Order: sequence, then structure tokens, then C-alpha cells
Amino acid sequence: MADITKLVPSRRDLSEVERLTVFEYFQRRLADHRNLATLYADQDHTHSNSPQKDSQREEFVKEINTWGSALLKQAWAACDEPGSECPELDPLTDTSIVDLPRLPPVHLTAKILNSIIFLHLTSTKSYSAHTRSFLLRTFGDFDEDAVAETLKHPDQATRAAQNAAQKAKKEQADRTKIWRRVGVGAGAVAGGILIGVTGGLAAPLVGAGLSTLLGVLGIGGPIGLLATGLASSGAVCGALFGVYGASSTARMVARHTREIRDFAFVPVHPPRDSLAVRLCISGWLTSPQDVTAPWTIFDQGEDTFALQWEVKALEDLSTALYDLIKLHALNYVKWAILKHTVMRTLMAGLSPLLLLKVGQVVDNPWSNAKALAIKAGRVLGTLLANRAFGNRPITLTGYSLGSLVLVEALKYLSTLPVAETMHLIQDVFLFGTPAPTNPRLWSAIRRTVAGRVVNGYAETDYVLAILSRTTDASWGVAGLHPVEVQGVENVQCDGVEGHLKWRGLVGQCLQISGADGVVSEKVELQLKEVAEPIAREIDQSMEAPDTVETQTG
Repeated sequence: MADITKLVPSRRDLSEVERLTVFEYFQRRLADHRNLATLYADQDHTHSNSPQKDSQREEFVKEINTWGSALLKQAWAACDEPGSECPELDPLTDTSIVDLPRLPPVHLTAKILNSIIFLHLTSTKSYSAHTRSFLLRTFGDFDEDAVAETLKHPDQATRAAQNAAQKAKKEQADRTKIWRRVGVGAGAVAGGILIGVTGGLAAPLVGAGLSTLLGVLGIGGPIGLLATGLASSGAVCGALFGVYGASSTARMVARHTREIRDFAFVPVHPPRDSLAVRLCISGWLTSPQDVTAPWTIFDQGEDTFALQWEVKALEDLSTALYDLIKLHALNYVKWAILKHTVMRTLMAGLSPLLLLKVGQVVDNPWSNAKALAIKAGRVLGTLLANRAFGNRPITLTGYSLGSLVLVEALKYLSTLPVAETMHLIQDVFLFGTPAPTNPRLWSAIRRTVAGRVVNGYAETDYVLAILSRTTDASWGVAGLHPVEVQGVENVQCDGVEGHLKWRGLVGQCLQISGADGVVSEKVELQLKEVAEPIAREIDQSMEAPDTVETQTG
């Protein structure tokens, strides 16, 4: 239930010294986040061959500093303005926290963070991916649901404050003196005169009444800013949550998807307008249910959608992949790769008949689906840039060709003006990606993403090795090798000895990668019901006889 008292701690709970400690900790860690983001921009500038790379870097540095300075001022207000004035976030700001006192208890610090998020959302009408990534990695504990409910139901939020004030009045006999002193009668509060129009509060009522209510409850902080935010909550929600599902967004999708069939965002769980969004993409489909089924391992803390795209092509690819593993001759490739044979040597040693057989089985559906993935990625990048999910931070997750769709989307976003994309993508998790490890590509992705970039790879994925045999030999394949770019986290995923195993192991790999919102029980269920049957089928296929020549030379 919406309750504005969840957003701001009472003055009785936190002393001025404790509030100052929270602010100084916030300031120093914010400077560290700003410095790291700037480092990634410098790295991209080094690798880029774009003629606009100088101006792009300057724009990034300006935007990240503007964001950081604004967020610092919001934190200063939420901490009840400790000190004489808000300090500047300059390049020399100290980033060390070793000399600071311990932070107050988590539940009290979380209320300050709730207040910062509320002020950030209502002042910008958006939730920056940098803001969310910074807060999660620095503090971890805050209540986005309380903030969202207050924005969606401002009348309930203020009514809760009224009820709390009435309860406080009854508990202490001398509370009546306080009511008289602030000049508002208890009857007026009980009568609910503070409640304004539906979808937001009347600003004059908020300005006078809300300050009185929170003052009676002993709550300090940015009361005036909170009141202004409540008054504009309807407009904030409209910008924040977007209009996905409405006719305008349907037209947007149709306008950009003329070359892609079956392109749609499908809810994995019933959407509830959370403050952040997760978008997941599967790499092939054994059935249409595989659009969403791999991603049920996530909880419902964030709105989770799956991208449905080119269903027929992905079903054809699934059939081809299963036909491929039935080639007994593929055993040679499997064991050669497991022995870490160099790819170019391996491919040179394979018999022409085996390569012909592999090509007949899988090359056409793979090439077709890969080309469609590249197109789908560009379309997705355009839709994300146009805020198809509103002004909320987005986490992107995919495997196989689903990861390639995401790489292409991020590649497109990296070419747009920095101010349009810098606050959009929070985290990215890619597994078994059939894309090169080119530093130019990955440094651009690293700059575009506010939080984590995770590359999940499996050196033993012999199927992806075969499928990638025509890849530019000057670079590795991200799904098979680490990406040597600062800020890209490489996670080796054991057990993926054939590309098909990603479908049943993606939950476990997300868990190993430390992704948020993964439910352990659902991962175990995925391993039992999906991963184990796929492994048995692959093993049985490898044991079956095949007439294709298995000798090399």
C-alpha cells in the first residue's frame, strides 16, 4: 500500500551526524561510479574509428557529470541538507570510504535511498539506468515498490500519513498542543481535506497540508520537494511506465518491423508496472512456448518480457541443430575441441565430406536465422531508443542468436547521441553469443551500458565452433572465448558441450553470473526438466551410427 512515510526517515531515527555520514558515503561512491563510467568512455574513444568519437566522448563526460551533480543534490536534500551547502561533484572528489563512520542500520538508510529515488523520478520523469545501477551496487537495500506505489496512488500515500498522524495524536495527550501550534485543526486532518484530485494531489493542498502532517510525525527532509513530486505524480507515471500495449506503441512496433515477422514483446509474468524492466531473448525454439519458458526462472520483482521474433525461422533452426548432433561424425569435432585443438587447424583437418554434410544440415537455417537476428537487433535498438518500455532502466538477457539480437541492438544504440541512450540500459547478460570478440564492438557496448556487461562463454561448445567456422579468424567468438575489454565480465559456463545445452543451463549460468532476481528453486526445476533431457538426447545421438566418413584428411 502507498505510504509516504516509507520514503523519509523520522528525525528521531537518524541524528544529523548519521545523515551526514550517509551523504558523505553517497558522495564518494557516486564519484567512483562517475570515474569508472568516464574510464569506459575513454576506452571506447581509444578503440573507435568513428569520425565523431571526440565529440561523443565530450558529450558523454558532460552528461555523466550533469547526472551525477543532480543526483548528489537530490541526496543532499534527502539527507535533510547536512552542512551549509551541497558540495560539488568535481574530478578531485575523494572516492575512499575507509575513514568514514559505519552507515546507520540498513532499514533507516533504505528510507533515505527511497527518498532519493522519489526525488530523482519526479524531477526528471525518468529512472536513469546509472542511478539504479549505482544504488544497487553501492547500497543494495531500498524499496522501489514503496516509491512506485506512492507515485501511482498519491491519495493513498497521503491518507496513510493522515492515519499515522491521528494515531500519534491519540497516543500522546499533549499532541493537541502541537496541532494548535502548527495552525491546523485535528478535525480538518481527520476529514481528509488534504486529498486532491484523482491521479495526483492538488498542489496548494499538498504544499500546506503535507508539510504539517510530516512535521507532526517528526519527519524532516525534502518535504517541499516531496509535495511537488506528489502533485505531478500523474505525469511522472505516464513518462516512466510508457504506453506499451496501447495503440500508439503497437503502431510504433509495426512501423519498425516490416522486415521482421512475429515481432512482439510477450510478458513472462503479468506486468505490474515496476520501476525497472527485464527483456529476455531465446536463441531458437523447439516450440512457441520457448519464447517465454526459459525465463520463468526470474521472480516477479521486475516486469519481465520476452521478445518473440521470427518463430518459424527459429523452429527450423532448432530442427537443424538437433539433426546436426545426430551426425556420428560430429564426435570427432567434439573431442578435438575438448582437447583444445586450435580452430583453424581443426577445420583444415576435417574431411570435405564431413564439412559438406554439416553444411547441408545446418548452414542454411543458421545463416537465415542469423541474418534475421541482425535485422531484429536493429529494430529492437530503435524501439528501445524510442522508449517502448517507458523511461525505466532495462536489463537485457539472451542466449545464442538471442544474444546476437541484443548485441546488434546495443551496437545501434552506441551510435546515437549519448543523452538519448546513456540512461537506458542497466545490465546485460549474454550467453553463447555468435559475435566476434572485437574490442571496438565491445568497448562501445561497455560505454552504452550503465551497469554490468557479462559474457557467458563455453570453450567446449563444439556446435557453435562448427557454426562459426567462417567467422573472421582475426577475432575469437564471444560464445567460445573471453572478451578482452575492461569492464566486460567473462563467466566460463561449464557443461555446455553442445550449443543446444544453453536452453536448459541458462538459469544456472545466470545464477553463477550473479544476476538479480533468479529463483533457485526454478533453476533446479529447469535443470531437471530441460537440461537433463537435452543432455540425454545429445548423448544418445552421439552413440547412434552414422554413414558419414569420420576420417580426416
